[in-house]
Amino acid sequence: GGVIQLPQELGNYAVGQAIGKDTTSIQLCRDLVEALSGVLIAFDFRNGPLRRKYDSVNYAIKRLEDLLYEQSLLADAPPAKR
Repeated sequence: GGVIQLPQELGNYAVGQAIGKDTTSIQLCRDLVEALSGVLIAFDFRNGPLRRKYDSVNYAIKRLEDLLYEQSLLADAPPAKR
């Protein structure tokens, strides 16, 4: 279960990096989680608890892609007036 928990931890790390506008780190996290997902898909988890944890890997990928999309929107936005 520890390897399957890594994508959630990387997602949490990426949120912190998003605050600092470090899109390179977020992209690396996404790439690593996608590679991990590619390896894990070879296993047959059936419908047990590990299957639910494996499904959370896909949610982590979606979360990282959303972070990257939000960062791209912020990069394109004009600076806020104070």
